[in-house]
Amino acid sequence: MSWQYLDLADYLLIAEAVLGVPAERLADMPRVVNLAASALAVPSSGWGGRDAYPDLTQKAGLLAARLTKNHPLPDGNKRVAWLAMIEFIERNDHRLMQPDVDDAVDTMFRLAAGTLPEADFVEWLRPRITGIR
Repeated sequence: MSWQYLDLADYLLIAEAVLGVPAERLADMPRVVNLAASALAVPSSGWGGRDAYPDLTQKAGLLAARLTKNHPLPDGNKRVAWLAMIEFIERNDHRLMQPDVDDAVDTMFRLAAGTLPEADFVEWLRPRITGIR
């Protein structure tokens, strides 16, 4: 499968939509650029021609987790991470089923606080993605 990953420009546009801060201004902030770029690289990482994270749910979950934990933005990290995850899922021809809002918010807060391990977040996400190959 040929994966469609998000790049820094995609992330900055999502952040602009959430925060109302122009993407160009965010792009001039080294902290935003460096921490976001680090998180955005995780889904495509691998070694020796092998994918470190071979399935969509792992890639999507780790993208959201790392964007949340790296905390590149002064505000809105969980919201931007959630939307970036949805964009990644949809670019790869899958959909996130509408979760219970309170459950999703609680899950993202626990992920950000470090009380929900990344692997558990991936497993929470797995049944909520349709069309997994």
